[in-house]
Amino acid sequence: MQQRWTANDCYTTVSYSPSPADPYVMTRLLWLRHLLPPLISIGIGAGVLTAMVFTRPEPPPRNEDERVWRVATQAVQPRAIAPTLSLYGELESPRASTLSAAVTADVEAVPAREGESAAGGERLVTLARPDLAATVEARRADVAEASAQIEEARITHKADQKSLARQQALVDIAERGLARTRRLADTEMASAEQVDAAQRTLEQARLALARERREVNSFEARLARLQAQKERAQARLTQAERDLGRTRITAPFDGAITTVNVSPGERVRPGDPLVALYDGSALEVRATIPGPRVTAIRQALANGEPITATIQVDEQTLPARLDRLGGRRPESAAGVEALFEVSDEAPADLALGQFAQVRVELPRREGLIAVPPAALYEQDRIYVVRDGRLKAIEIERAGQRAVTGAPDQLLLRAPALNAGDQVVTTQLPNASQGLRVRLADKGDAP
Repeated sequence: MQQRWTANDCYTTVSYSPSPADPYVMTRLLWLRHLLPPLISIGIGAGVLTAMVFTRPEPPPRNEDERVWRVATQAVQPRAIAPTLSLYGELESPRASTLSAAVTADVEAVPAREGESAAGGERLVTLARPDLAATVEARRADVAEASAQIEEARITHKADQKSLARQQALVDIAERGLARTRRLADTEMASAEQVDAAQRTLEQARLALARERREVNSFEARLARLQAQKERAQARLTQAERDLGRTRITAPFDGAITTVNVSPGERVRPGDPLVALYDGSALEVRATIPGPRVTAIRQALANGEPITATIQVDEQTLPARLDRLGGRRPESAAGVEALFEVSDEAPADLALGQFAQVRVELPRREGLIAVPPAALYEQDRIYVVRDGRLKAIEIERAGQRAVTGAPDQLLLRAPALNAGDQVVTTQLPNASQGLRVRLADKGDAP
């Protein structure tokens, strides 16, 4: 119960009787009498306000529950996983040929059609033959003439051998005649003129014998020269026949025709391109392997480990394998060129130079986990759920892995991760250490 006070009560408590002889004191008392009631009222109000503030009831504490975020998780188990490397390249073939004209002739027919397939030996272009056929006949005549000359030389040689024997007999007769003439001259039964005549006859016979012997002895050389002439004529005939055969341009292998450069009626010369085609069974893709991956791939090739890949071209997927590394370094990128050989025969509608996507399966690496891209935070961290709260785990990226019919998975290495840990696969905008979460039910959107 509060006690109320009034100004009159104050007046009764103050008793002061100034002396009439003190006017200053009387004046102060009059002023105090006027100011004292308002001051007392203000003091009483301040006291009441203070009492109300300190005696007011405390408001009940707010009891707000901590928000729980629903997340999807994935149980992980570190194991050996083969990373997948995505590359981009273009189709090419080591068996791509551009067939050119080998002779000067008119184009007679062009059965080849760009974009079609051709079997090995199939005719692609036909050139006119009359001029080349005439050349072949002329070269055959040259060969026949050379053969006749050789046969004539053999016949002459046989005649020379017989003539040589007869000439030797004449020399023998002349020698005996000279000897008789000399004996007669010794008995003065023959003159000196007769001896000289016999000597002259002998010398003439010997000269004729020497000529015959030379003809006989030089036969082998003459025959070799004639044989060389015949071989030269035969080579010209072979060349002419080959040129005649080159009027029929055929496919060197089964392949797809990429270019046809001529049409009937055109005149072509040696070296002019006619038709281009490539072997679809020897298709390759040239792509650049990034520098950080080159060492592992070289090591795998050195160990004889096959490196498989899949090639996607125009929504067609083809199996392939890494055949070899290229011998040149690309100018526009850091790395090494690699040649991937298509395992199956490529469809006929593929063309060289087409863009191709290559997915390479690299050698397996131990201690990796595979998670969806949504599990990664700031490129170096993932979260696991432990005791209903998030725990940050530092990770090292080790590549990615292709999944059929789903986005690629990230491959990570995290020494602090335990087998069976629930890795959060939901991207939370406010993810942080200690955030309270609960696992989403199967089939429940997080």
